[in-house]
Amino acid sequence: MKILILEDEDQKFDKISAYISDIVLDSAIQRVKNWLDYSRAIVNEKFDLILLDLIVPRSSKDDTLEDHHELLVETTRDYSSKSFRTPAIVLTQHNLNEGDFVYNLNQVDINVIRYNDHGNWREALKIKLLAAQPTKKFDVVIICALEKEVDAFDSLTDTWGSVKTISGLICREVQIGIYKAVIVRAHRMGLVAAGVAAAFALDRFEPRLICMSGICGGVAEEADIYDLLVTKNCHQHDAGKWSNSGFKSEHYDSPIEVDVHNKLIELTSDPNMKNQLLANLNAGRSEVPANQERVNCNINSDAVTSSGSAVIAEEGKASTLVVGQRKLAGFDMEVYSVYEAARHARKRTAFFAAKTVVDDGGVNKGDSFHRIGCLLSAKFVVAAIRAGIADVWES
Repeated sequence: MKILILEDEDQKFDKISAYISDIVLDSAIQRVKNWLDYSRAIVNEKFDLILLDLIVPRSSKDDTLEDHHELLVETTRDYSSKSFRTPAIVLTQHNLNEGDFVYNLNQVDINVIRYNDHGNWREALKIKLLAAQPTKKFDVVIICALEKEVDAFDSLTDTWGSVKTISGLICREVQIGIYKAVIVRAHRMGLVAAGVAAAFALDRFEPRLICMSGICGGVAEEADIYDLLVTKNCHQHDAGKWSNSGFKSEHYDSPIEVDVHNKLIELTSDPNMKNQLLANLNAGRSEVPANQERVNCNINSDAVTSSGSAVIAEEGKASTLVVGQRKLAGFDMEVYSVYEAARHARKRTAFFAAKTVVDDGGVNKGDSFHRIGCLLSAKFVVAAIRAGIADVWES
């Protein structure tokens, strides 16, 4: 949050700036001490909030105190100024004529707060600080359903922020190459939680790309343990109607954009991609699937997957999903809702999902495959972001 403070008294400035830093941890405060420097600052820079005293020197060469209230509106709300829309607060300990002057300031979003040594001004300033905080914007949003899926990105990104709540979402801010990204963890597994998280993130962060990373189940003979499924088309397998004759599904599907799919095919066709994913996994014995000597990963960039709100834990049960859905490779609990949220977003946004199979519906299943599964999908998502998939429509 960028804040401009016009204040010539050092002691008063120190108290105000210290209080701001306590309320807004990421505040960037710029100080000016005279009216001329203030006029120049608001013309050339866009600030999120302006705090000013009106009785200050005219310039750095003239330290005579002057009352500048007659110039306040004209200077601060000049249409040529980059900060002409910025909310402003007159924080002064001097007496002002509170008649029409204060009323006219309120009309143009300039408020007056009386400053004193008793600290009564703090609560009023806090309200303005919280209200003026800019909405966070990110180039990329990564949705995860589990904490272990989020943790897989640690050491893969250029920066790794702490867990914080941003606009009501559980987030970690990260940097991936030139892209400012945020990892959003849904409050729980399932279509509803993922759909809510994705919709809120799209609306509030306005990313160019939203994607999903994590682990999923696989369909026998179509996917093996640690296969990476990059979903080209996702169905919802639990939509339909129950009757005396059983469950009759309603077919809903959500495909990714052609340009995004083409970019993903380029990435997965690179012979070095598989080696990049398998590098430095340090798999333990329990993390290697039965009947295999080492961890292997095949990448399916044309995967058809299915999502539903219930976990499929019964052996062989996944085969029932294949009915009516040719070449179904995997199933999870979230991808469909993320795709639907992206397709209906106000701003056109690229989207894709890459999940790793950790349950093949047979003997190979269990939590022992989760760590590597999360890491493989996170590696691919980071590689895709670094390759510029967020800019697919700008290239």
